Amino acid sequence: MPFTEEALDLMVAHVMRAQDTLRRRILVENVSSYVTYRDSRMGEMAFLVELARRSGCALLLDVNNLHVNAVNNGSNARAEIACIPAGLVGEIHLAGYSKVDELLVDDHGSRVSAPVWDLYAAACRQLGPIPTLIEWDTDVPALDVLLTEVATASSLREAACV
Repeated sequence: MPFTEEALDLMVAHVMRAQDTLRRRILVENVSSYVTYRDSRMGEMAFLVELARRSGCALLLDVNNLHVNAVNNGSNARAEIACIPAGLVGEIHLAGYSKVDELLVDDHGSRVSAPVWDLYAAACRQLGPIPTLIEWDTDVPALDVLLTEVATASSLREAACV
């Protein structure tokens, strides 16, 4: 979807309806994307921050998706993180991706990459300690590999939030 005022108005209405129906605040996640729209008038995070401001929702920040989008679409993942106000993110997701030709594909099938860990540390410094989930949906490894990923996330979060 293009990041326009018209799309924002529609999203606000849908999010507010969902929250009214559920009678609770929901989290809206930034998605991985493989195309951009000429009609977009703002960046993805600016769009989502404004969505949250208008609707009262919070954000689920997928740091892997930020990196995938930065590489695929030429956005600046650090600048996207910098525009998120503290207190707006309710959860962070981390995952792995695969590379297909020049494209990164968010497949949740490998370890978190070094660039994503770096962005996660930046997000922790910007946003504070936030519950974090390691997503791994395909080619699930042994438990010790998953626990190593969790330990890395915990140590980066603790170091950034001192």
